[in-house]
Amino acid sequence: MILDLPPTPADAPPVILPGLLSGLGITPRKVPAWITDPDCIASIELGLIEIDDLEDAS
Repeated sequence: MILDLPPTPADAPPVILPGLLSGLGITPRKVPAWITDPDCIASIELGLIEIDDLEDAS
């Protein structure tokens, strides 16, 4: 699914929360850098595992 959204200025404030975009599959889920197991990374990217604190996400 590709959305045809109008462009927004680079300095515009966000109107949609990033978590909502990743939850809808529009943007990829972030995986913290400390997670190195490929199976765990794949599960996070698919949304099977939720990581609450993404401060150190890469």
